[in-house]
Amino acid sequence: MEELTYKDLTDIELDALKDMYISSRVNSMSEKDLRLFVRDIIIDQVKGTVGHAEEKEAWAEIKEHFTDELTNKIIEVKAKYSKNKKVESKSPEEIEFDKRLKLLKQQQQEEKSSKDMWED
Repeated sequence: MEELTYKDLTDIELDALKDMYISSRVNSMSEKDLRLFVRDIIIDQVKGTVGHAEEKEAWAEIKEHFTDELTNKIIEVKAKYSKNKKVESKSPEEIEFDKRLKLLKQQQQEEKSSKDMWED
């Protein structure tokens, strides 16, 4: 008997078979396996970005995930890696970014101190 291939199925049949495969595969995985699988997919999706459009898409996902904590996460990363950097000349974009980051941090501190003042 000749082996069947995806070419022997209509688009609807192939799609139904794929749905069956997905359900079966997910149902047969342990929670640990699921977490590892999802982690690998996210790594590929976010770190495997190529080009400006994909980088913008990954940035949007990161921004949505961290919401209010994004600025703090950026400051944390910048602080960690700026210690390890040799003195380099910065591009105008980097200088502007650093200024905006500093201003955001300052605004957050001012907001926090004004909230603390009103909470007493």
